[in-house]
Amino acid sequence: MSDDIQARLKRLRKAGRLSRRPKPRGPDVPPAAPTPAPAHHAPAGVTCLAELTGMEEISGERGAYLLRTVRYPLTHRQGRSSLGDLLTLPPDSARFLSENPDFDFRQAVFLDTETSGLAGGAGVIVFLTGVGTFEEDAYVVRQYFARNPAEERAYLPDLARFVAKRGGLVTFNGRAFDWPLLRSRFILSGIQPPDENPHVDLLHPARRLWRPRLGACNFGNLERRILDYQRSGLDIPSYMIPSLWFSFARGAGNVREMEAVLYHNLEDIVNMVPLAHIIAATLAGTVEPHPQDWLALGRVWQRSGDVAGAERAYRRALEGPQPPAHRAQAMRELALLLKRQERRQEAAVWWEALAGMNRPNDIEALVELAKYHEWHTGEIEKARAWTLEAITRAENWSSPYRRREALTDLHHRLERLERKRARSGENQGS
Repeated sequence: MSDDIQARLKRLRKAGRLSRRPKPRGPDVPPAAPTPAPAHHAPAGVTCLAELTGMEEISGERGAYLLRTVRYPLTHRQGRSSLGDLLTLPPDSARFLSENPDFDFRQAVFLDTETSGLAGGAGVIVFLTGVGTFEEDAYVVRQYFARNPAEERAYLPDLARFVAKRGGLVTFNGRAFDWPLLRSRFILSGIQPPDENPHVDLLHPARRLWRPRLGACNFGNLERRILDYQRSGLDIPSYMIPSLWFSFARGAGNVREMEAVLYHNLEDIVNMVPLAHIIAATLAGTVEPHPQDWLALGRVWQRSGDVAGAERAYRRALEGPQPPAHRAQAMRELALLLKRQERRQEAAVWWEALAGMNRPNDIEALVELAKYHEWHTGEIEKARAWTLEAITRAENWSSPYRRREALTDLHHRLERLERKRARSGENQGS
């Protein structure tokens, strides 16, 4: 990387606008020794981007552009996983990621773009598109690179043909950003966009699985926390990439800066493979999740119709250490699941446990217990006691609207219970 960019990064860190990457959290299981990556750095003294390892100049039907090819053996490790691990999963492991039951990672294109602007729009140029595919005994990354705005139009026809020959896409936030932008560039260049479907966007299942525990599910955080992978010092922040490319396209940049951009894109394409493996394996139940991920996993399984798996996941969540809020959510999900199956007595056990957590702003468990005893056990006194406790809590709520709405329903319930109680007393007296 050039002295200029190193100096810019140093100034940003000193000003507090760019923090250094935190050290990765230690893995639960020590990962195997990493496999050395194929060499892709520029040899000393290289002044032309076409001289980079794996790079060649292509003369396309609309002009010249650069194409870089990097091959990785399937045994290559990225953090905790080998690239070939994804291909060892059971055939139906992708069912939680794609609506297409025949989706096959072997046929898919892993795709990521680098652009002249991060917000999108008609004037944004996709100057670099990286695609990764499994080919025989290797994972092959191809990077279509435009040295100037005109070369984008030169590589797009070849890229479209390449994608069209495969069977679907794998991206990270590609549904919202990469593919819509790339599709618009195809259309503006007079090229029929290839069919993206089936399209697996890893961002959405990653959020469903890990947002409750990790919070931020950006790609960098997932690399560190889930893959246990740390990029080299060659990497640069995404927000710097557009300005670096514009500088390069005007002739003011240098090879080292563009090597950093190519490295950034290459790592994105490669790291999507182990990320897809961990997501698919976790959702398929072939790997043990983090103890705090059982709750999220149960919700995913429940939405997919796997009720037995969801119940098992909620119970596993309650067996291990959980933050109080997560424990309460696991109790609630399990109680509701049991209730829907008419297993009300079992559900009542968990409603009582949830009520015992003394959450002043939550009366759902109290109301559910009041319903259970009023309509299913016939124990009016218990139903009345739970209702009174709910009223006591609701009276202390700070929101007038929420308090008024809850108390209206609770007092209506209490009045009905008092009538039933009175009738029961009359019957006993007679």
